Amino acid sequence: MLDDASASAIRLMLSKLDDHDVAAVFEMVGGTGPIGDLAAKAMKDRNIDL
Repeated sequence: MLDDASASAIRLMLSKLDDHDVAAVFEMVGGTGPIGDLAAKAMKDRNIDL
């Protein structure tokens, strides 16, 4: 579980990345856990397919 500050920092980082890099983050964490959830949401919001 991430605290609010950490989740906000990760969302900000993901917003600065190119689509390919957001997908790479998702794949690196195996699409699981809180970072995977945030990356999946970013991918959905930006309409990024794997």
